[in-house]
Amino acid sequence: MGLVDKFGRRTFFIEASIEMFSYMVALAVSLALKFGQEETLSKAISVFLVVIICLFCFAYGRSWGPLGWLVPSELFPLETRSAGQSIVVCVNMIFTALIAQCFLVSLCHLRYGIFLLFAALVAFMGSFIFFLLPETKQVRIEEVYLLFQNHWY
Repeated sequence: MGLVDKFGRRTFFIEASIEMFSYMVALAVSLALKFGQEETLSKAISVFLVVIICLFCFAYGRSWGPLGWLVPSELFPLETRSAGQSIVVCVNMIFTALIAQCFLVSLCHLRYGIFLLFAALVAFMGSFIFFLLPETKQVRIEEVYLLFQNHWY
């Protein structure tokens, strides 16, 4: 939390979005080059893919994972924060379950394209943060919602 307050939420979001986008594209390209050539992947390619997935998880775990809970909690004024955060939790769980249920079917049908879809979604999320999320570092939590009220959008 100290690093987030020091460097800012946008910095973590944008930097991790670039990283996560790169990892998803690398994963998709690696799988695209191997699909249809052999029944199994070589050990070197398999290790590379696992490393890429671990790097993606690391980037997510230090940015979008925890900040996806922090930023929405800052959006709401104190009077409505608990109700707003309840909605955020509900929506997060619904979409997490939806992605978990659809992933294997999507992987079978789209093959490596599912990772290109995820890369596009990460690019969209990063663009959303870049253009629409005001920086809230060094702003008191009681004043954050005023920052959002006065934002250009």
